[in-house]
Amino acid sequence: MTARSRKALLTLLALTAILPFLPALTAPFLEWDDAINLTENPHWRGFTPANIRWMLTTMFGGPYQPLSWLSYAFDFTLWGENPAALRMTNYALHGFSSVLLFQIIEDLIREASPSSSPRERLIAALFSSLAWAVHPLRVESVVWLTERRDVLSGFFYLLAVRLYIRDREKPLRPLFAFCLAVLSKASVITLPLTLLALDRWPLRRSSWADKIPYFVISAVAGVVGLVGHQASGTLKGAEVGLGARLSLGVHSLWWYAAKTAWPSGLSPYHRVPDGFGLADPAVWAAALGVTALAGLAWAARRRSPAAPAAAAHYAIALLPLAGFVRFGHHLVAERYSYLPGLALSALAGAALLAARRRAGARAPASAAAVVLIMACAAMTARGSSYWSSTEALWRRASDVDPHATLPRTNLASHLRRSGRIEEALVQERLAVAEDPRLAEQINNLGANALEKKSCAQAEKLLRAAVAAKPSLATAHYNLALALGCLGRRAEERAELERAARLDFSNADILNNLGVALTSSGKPARAEAALRRAAELQPGRPVTYYNLGNALMAQGRHREAGDAFDAAARLDPRFVLAWINGGNAAARAGRLRGAEERYRKALEIAPRNEVARRNLAEVRRALRR
Repeated sequence: MTARSRKALLTLLALTAILPFLPALTAPFLEWDDAINLTENPHWRGFTPANIRWMLTTMFGGPYQPLSWLSYAFDFTLWGENPAALRMTNYALHGFSSVLLFQIIEDLIREASPSSSPRERLIAALFSSLAWAVHPLRVESVVWLTERRDVLSGFFYLLAVRLYIRDREKPLRPLFAFCLAVLSKASVITLPLTLLALDRWPLRRSSWADKIPYFVISAVAGVVGLVGHQASGTLKGAEVGLGARLSLGVHSLWWYAAKTAWPSGLSPYHRVPDGFGLADPAVWAAALGVTALAGLAWAARRRSPAAPAAAAHYAIALLPLAGFVRFGHHLVAERYSYLPGLALSALAGAALLAARRRAGARAPASAAAVVLIMACAAMTARGSSYWSSTEALWRRASDVDPHATLPRTNLASHLRRSGRIEEALVQERLAVAEDPRLAEQINNLGANALEKKSCAQAEKLLRAAVAAKPSLATAHYNLALALGCLGRRAEERAELERAARLDFSNADILNNLGVALTSSGKPARAEAALRRAAELQPGRPVTYYNLGNALMAQGRHREAGDAFDAAARLDPRFVLAWINGGNAAARAGRLRGAEERYRKALEIAPRNEVARRNLAEVRRALRR
């Protein structure tokens, strides 16, 4: 093959690796960590000194990944806050990685089987790289903008391996690439073990000393990563026992291999099933599966040394993510297969090479490989479509596991933000049916019952929300409204006071508390709550109106008048503000001011008898 033809082939490979992910290209920022990391986070938007300092020092969300943050900033500088442009960078990195993998597989086959022809190496490497690149397990890493760290660290990881194989005389080059990988995502810290495995076979090298810098970098990165995850609360230590972590690790070793072979039931979220642990039959089944695969790989070590080598790399690459060290609350995450999948795809290439040799390079093996790649690409395109919107993402997760509550609550939140309240309530009811401890969702159902004037039903739901999460201020507030709806004023005030103690920055709570305190004869306390509410929402006329009533109850008529006037300025058609402002002015002896305010109220509501009667009384007083 000429250099020009080879370049064209590699370009076609990179484009083919990208093609199945295009259904998600125009997806917006998704409501699945993209909001926290990107849309609500200003620190990646450009290379300002403050942003650079933040990106180089932060452990936001747990991991230390300055290079990933810098890559976002680079995209922002070129394209602005454009999710399609950011996603294209992910695609490009993944395409380049597929080319690197192709080159690595060619090199490894050359080392393992010097008698192989260039054509054999090309076909096996092409199949391996595409089997990895277009596999449905890659979707999460490639299309999810938050997971830029996967494709960026994967690219530098593969570059480090490529340079290590090719440039023995330049050891600093792969070491530098490894540093870049670590600064993108710390899960690449197992690379030194992979290099040792490659040294044993097929490179047949016996060099330990050159790995020392790699292990030092890995150790530092590992400690920094643990500290960051511990500080962010994503590292689960004491609350996840050793037995559970062993169960997760064994299950993960089996799950990612099984899903590589048969990628069904893929989803953005896989929950930990109830009762999961060492006593779970599924864990024992996974342990037997892992043992059987390991045994087969070991038994084939002389005839097919690629099998134990691939198994070793798979286990090594998965080690930081398999659950032995627990991050988050999920059972497995498809993005974790990005690096471990490299070994399995390499093994698939070795299997194709062996099959072609046994068949004398006849068509069946190659035809089967083409069909397999096309099937994977089709499944990946379909999987990418599930990431085309937040709604599609969480509906897919709910379809895969109808008993999982997180997808339903996330879908409900998205539907609420989109104004589709009734659809959100359907999802919340389904979620609560699965888990009656979901306080926020029970609170939403209670609030909906309150809106429909089903006060008794609202009270029942909201008491359940408060019991599930006593610190949820909005549940106490809504319960207070339900109690008020039932005419139980003392209980209403008590719940409002609890809500205010939990959240003294909620203007709705403070405003209603002020009204309740005024009506119960405690206007001084009401004044404090209402002044705080006015600070929080200075443009809300009803707060000033309620403040005026609290001041009137204390006999502070001039101040009350000022509060009513403020309400009327904010809402000139607020009839009660004009009337009560007139009352305050009259009691303060300002009859002309009272007359003016009553006349204004009548201009707005000519049939208002209170304004008409008060105006008549003021005019009689003025004539005396």
